[in-house]
Amino acid sequence: MKKLLSLLVTIALLSGCSSKLSFSEVGENSVNKDIQSFINDVNDENGVHLFFENQKAVYVYLNGSNVKQGEKAIHFTDFNVEKNDKTLSICILYNTAKTADYSNQSLKHELIYKVNLDKKYEVIKSFSNGEEASFGIISGNQ
Repeated sequence: MKKLLSLLVTIALLSGCSSKLSFSEVGENSVNKDIQSFINDVNDENGVHLFFENQKAVYVYLNGSNVKQGEKAIHFTDFNVEKNDKTLSICILYNTAKTADYSNQSLKHELIYKVNLDKKYEVIKSFSNGEEASFGIISGNQ
């Protein structure tokens, strides 16, 4: 009986240690100085930017805060990450919309996501509103 209980506890502990591809929105004040510096360096350029913290995490900075006079502002409405184990690739999926309401505080013109990687991927692709998009700036530590 003790062996069975020990086996069940071991399985439960090991299954709790397995890592999965996941993401979460983070605030600029909650990231380390290297990532804050990266964001400060690229915040004048709209688009999607990547910062590799290490081989287990990548930060995605979505920036639409720069608006030219007479143009509509870009804001972000959705974010997701999907993986393809056959090609060892992940897809960064996000949706954008445009608005002339520059003062609406509920719209998200800048977002930072931490993506926790479950393994090393060979390819990371970006898709905006279902269409492949290029990354603006890619930096970090590997």
